[in-house]
Amino acid sequence: MSPRLYARSLWREMRGARGKMLFFTLCLAVGVAAVVSVAGLSAALDAGIRGEARQLLAADLAVSGRRPLPADLDDRLAALGADARVDVVEMVTVVAAPPAADGTPGPSLLVEVKAVGEAVGEASGGYPFYGELNLEPPRRLGELLDETTVVAAPALLTRLGLGVGDRLRVGGEDFTVAGRVLAEPDDVGVGFTLGPRLFLSRAGLERAALIQRGSRVEYRALVRMPEDTPAAVLADGVEELRGALTPGWRVESWREAQPALRQGVARVDRFLALVALLSLLAGGIGVAQTVRAWLAGRLDAIAVLKCIGWTPREVTTLFVGQTALLGLAGSLVGIAAGIAVQLAIPALFPDLVPRRLIDPFQPLAMLRGLVLGLGVALLFSLPPLATVRRVPPARVLRRDAQPLPLARWAYAATGLALVGGLVAMAALQARSLPLGLGFAAGVAVATLLLAAMARVLVAGVGRLPALAVMTPRRGRRGGRGRVWWRHGLSALARPGAGTLAAVVALGLGTLVVLAMALVQRHLTDELAADLPDDAPSAFLADVQPDQWEEVQRVLAEGGAEDVRSVPVVMARVAALDGETADDLAEERGVGGPRSDDPDADDGTRRWALTREQRLTYLDELPRGNEIVAGALWSDPEVAEVSVEEEFARELGVGLGSTIDFDVQGVPLRVVVTSLRRVDWGTFGINFFLVVEPGVLEAAPQQRLATVRLPRGGEQAMQDALTARFPNVVMIQIREILEKIVGILERISLAIRLLGGFTVLAGLAILAGAVAAAAAQRGREVALLKTLGFTRFQVAAAFAVEYAAVGLVAGAIGAVGGGLLAWLVVSGEMEIGWRWYPAAFAAALFGMALLATAAGLAASWRALARRPVEVLRRV
Repeated sequence: MSPRLYARSLWREMRGARGKMLFFTLCLAVGVAAVVSVAGLSAALDAGIRGEARQLLAADLAVSGRRPLPADLDDRLAALGADARVDVVEMVTVVAAPPAADGTPGPSLLVEVKAVGEAVGEASGGYPFYGELNLEPPRRLGELLDETTVVAAPALLTRLGLGVGDRLRVGGEDFTVAGRVLAEPDDVGVGFTLGPRLFLSRAGLERAALIQRGSRVEYRALVRMPEDTPAAVLADGVEELRGALTPGWRVESWREAQPALRQGVARVDRFLALVALLSLLAGGIGVAQTVRAWLAGRLDAIAVLKCIGWTPREVTTLFVGQTALLGLAGSLVGIAAGIAVQLAIPALFPDLVPRRLIDPFQPLAMLRGLVLGLGVALLFSLPPLATVRRVPPARVLRRDAQPLPLARWAYAATGLALVGGLVAMAALQARSLPLGLGFAAGVAVATLLLAAMARVLVAGVGRLPALAVMTPRRGRRGGRGRVWWRHGLSALARPGAGTLAAVVALGLGTLVVLAMALVQRHLTDELAADLPDDAPSAFLADVQPDQWEEVQRVLAEGGAEDVRSVPVVMARVAALDGETADDLAEERGVGGPRSDDPDADDGTRRWALTREQRLTYLDELPRGNEIVAGALWSDPEVAEVSVEEEFARELGVGLGSTIDFDVQGVPLRVVVTSLRRVDWGTFGINFFLVVEPGVLEAAPQQRLATVRLPRGGEQAMQDALTARFPNVVMIQIREILEKIVGILERISLAIRLLGGFTVLAGLAILAGAVAAAAAQRGREVALLKTLGFTRFQVAAAFAVEYAAVGLVAGAIGAVGGGLLAWLVVSGEMEIGWRWYPAAFAAALFGMALLATAAGLAASWRALARRPVEVLRRV
């Protein structure tokens, strides 16, 4: 067959399949749009972070840690050829408006402080080295800050009722608000913050005396390198610094482009990509159904082609080519829709997705959507296309001649191709073969279960009309009304109804949307619910020992109850079982370059070995702590420590292990004599490491406290404490939980929107099935109208059928979604299960309404036909 003949034949087939093209394209486009939108957003965020790496770091490289910067850092940076350096200190504190005229403390607010020092180096220009710090008035930060001034975020000023020129109390000292900070170059806008930003000078920070013994402070040195520094030289310099500095210091260059943030984006992308793939697979079910219906109407044409000399291979190639063209069209439409979704998402989720980092035109994301769209179109078309070769030429003489059944090897090959394609697509989306295999297995099991349940329910519903015929009728109107629903229900089980595919796709969509909604609802309710009666409502941190007695008096005056306080000693792990922390860090790769792999283990073990640990000493363990191995304070010959079991696994210690600590320059060796399980949900004061009494009492320390305050009294207590003890940080538990709940709700909404793409694919399948049977529907309408039905009555009968499809799909999806949510909530999250009848009712009746609307819309032309138009063709 010549290419010209092939092209002409393909064009004729395409012209004759315009109706099928619409639903084929729609089913595919919905899934491709989900894939492209997720892949595009992830690629845009990653590219945006990489593209603005210098601006996001505000320097060429940064050295940061929880200790004051090393004294020899300048010498090490000079050896690297650094041009300039500026030091930044970040911490959390509480600031307040000035007191009222009668002495009443002014309103206070938890804020994140950034104290910026003077830049050192030639032509440094000051902070930031790269990017813009947008201020109002539009001046440089160094020009607005001095020992007595601050620059505040608009949210801070609004909450405290202040403006530029007003006074703000920081650390018990009055500062003048010299300006507002509108945007920071190194603030990506993604993540959780405890409060709005407040800028001080280093001299202002010293004046406020915020840094006390044990305060949680982040020290950072931002460094600018010469403009012509080669990438290799910068990378070597970073490695040299990492090797020279002790564990606990993080060294990051702009070329690494925020590795922790990009790892987080990659993890979210992997999960959302699989949810999007589920929508595309649901669309594939619709593609298979559309191709099957299309080929069923072309059996005569296929037989004619074989009679005039076309070989089975040529006929198959013709229809495979048409399927590929339709897949290409659907993929292109889906790509356009995915770009539109990306443009809309920053407006829908401004707190989660920064608009400046989004570029919706991502070639790789579009290519992924195109490849997956074509792959799904061809893979899911394989089973119906396989019958093309088996159509007998004798059909031109005998209309009842059906395609011959496929050989067993053909069925096996088709099945293997489908399974292999599904695994490959899942692995591509997850960027992991094991995850791809797990996802493919889960989808296969869920689809088989949904199909089996759909068959059982549809068969049962199909028997209802026969049973109803036997019931006595009461009146003409009651009989006619019963006919509507009997006719609609019986239509579910008729051949060619397309019910099974629509039910499976809609059921999958319902399962995803409902499961995510239930998980999010349990999480948010668990966090937003009233705290237990015995739970604290606030934490107090950075309380100095000599302040505690007076702090207790202020708490008592404010009606605080159940005040609990423990000492806190800061220390670092020096050795485990005789092996130094430096050696362990080298063995475990701690301190080396971060990996772009989202599964790379540079998080917990790095944190466990290198961070400053908070130790306490207690006679008895607090509530919520349970000894699971060993015994508490059981060996009088050694200094004992009790370790939380998960933290012990991360450290790599067990009963009998020795831990050497550096307690602010003083060595201390303790022996692990017990392991604990901690219930962190009590909101009490819990520690990973608890040392026996009599060991740490002489060490420099501060106090940490929890209090239970009268409902609504948290803010008044924070105001009073800030006025008397400006260094004390009070964290209101309920306010923090509300912020977390808000983020969870937005993330859950995004996941449910992706699940909604699967629902849309199911609706497209239902509409396509209805449109594929348009001729049959037209004859059915004509017959019913001839028997005396009005158009409304016929529409009512059809509505019953489509509503039943939606109810069946909603019921199956609700059962599956509820079971999945229960497994996640009760098994993984260990949260008590609650029933939410409204969510299940919404799944049932929402699917019924959507299916009814889609089915009636696809049946509109058939409903409008007059009986004579159809009867004349009989």
